[in-house]
Amino acid sequence: MTRTDRSLVMALALLAMQVQAQETDDDQTQSGYDDIAEFGGPESVGTRLKENDEDRETDFLFDGLQRGLAPYFDWKRSVNDAHGVAFGSSFYALYQNASDALPGEDDDALGYIFRAQGSWTLFRRENGNSGRLEWRFESRSNIGSYQAPGSLGGATGIRTLAPGFAYNGEFDLDIPVVSWVQHFSDGRSGFAVGRLAFDAYLDAFPFQTLSKGAINRSSILNPTIPTTGLGALGGVVKGFLTDNIWIGAQVHDANAVNGDFDFDTVKEGEFIKAVEVGYTPSIAHRGKHRVQLTVWQKDARKLAGTSKGQGWAVSAAWEINEKYFPYARYGHSDGGGGVAAESAFSAGLQITTRRNEAWTVNAGWSTPSKETFGSGLDDESLLETSYQFQLSKNLSLTPNLQIIFNPASNPGESSITVFGLRAILTL
Repeated sequence: MTRTDRSLVMALALLAMQVQAQETDDDQTQSGYDDIAEFGGPESVGTRLKENDEDRETDFLFDGLQRGLAPYFDWKRSVNDAHGVAFGSSFYALYQNASDALPGEDDDALGYIFRAQGSWTLFRRENGNSGRLEWRFESRSNIGSYQAPGSLGGATGIRTLAPGFAYNGEFDLDIPVVSWVQHFSDGRSGFAVGRLAFDAYLDAFPFQTLSKGAINRSSILNPTIPTTGLGALGGVVKGFLTDNIWIGAQVHDANAVNGDFDFDTVKEGEFIKAVEVGYTPSIAHRGKHRVQLTVWQKDARKLAGTSKGQGWAVSAAWEINEKYFPYARYGHSDGGGGVAAESAFSAGLQITTRRNEAWTVNAGWSTPSKETFGSGLDDESLLETSYQFQLSKNLSLTPNLQIIFNPASNPGESSITVFGLRAILTL
């Protein structure tokens, strides 16, 4: 081999190494889930699979842990490539301690949320039409002798701005999502039908999730919006009329119960119904640049003894320079339907300090529903801040501080301070 030949071989080898490195840099996933088509908000199965699979940057990388997990994520990639099946699990743990509690009540709480979820894409055509089956196993509970964080609001006299709202203590292992998700026209429209997690669709917007810095209900679920159990039978359809405007409609069984795999409740014929319209600068930016209006109505529940209700909510979130992410939302209801608040406003700002680490500050205010809680209660307000540390690609830790002013059912206290520490593990 001549010197020229050797130089040519070395140059080709270096070029191949450079191309391979570039391909590795471009793949910012662990199992190749970046092409999952999204439908619904950030708590939908597809979006959670996609975001949990990100190859996250961190200064606290546990090399041994990541090397040990690498074969697992490679196996997930091979299953998805061969069969169109994507899956993963996540574990959320939250400890909270309040500065005061009502007489006879505990002032601290510890609980968890466990999820194992997946999707099976049965067909995907070149025109963007695709169909998949989605599922989620889920349980939520307290840990040890502690109360669940979802009970801390009641223990401290906080009515509408619950500090650990999502961490329910009475949510046995269930399958709250078994649904068919259909996409049309390259993701411009679609529908979902089956057992649904209503919070993934009803007034869903970027901060309506358990995975960002906010933990108080003020940010993750508007207190003026009605709720039902996760796993409600229902259907959702949404689609873009233009590149900027979308509309949607949905219906959910109003009597579903968390942690209870039961289809009989739909026989009562009582539902939550909602329509929405929204604006985004482009379909590709709808996840982080959007303004939306939701109008809802909930039937009276005869067996539960709750009246019918109706209301509306407007939400806006607009990321700036991939660093600053402000949001604001306002809702108003007639107080019926078992809602927590007649009026509520919240606003916040997420500042990304590096990819997958962020500082968040939120503020909120709400007027408790007279029909749900009785008259004579003060408005509650909130200040909240947190910082989400990414300890490894799959483990984050978030210290959280909340100050709830004028707790409605604890008039002896002008404010309640709640410190929290949350860990999230995704696999």
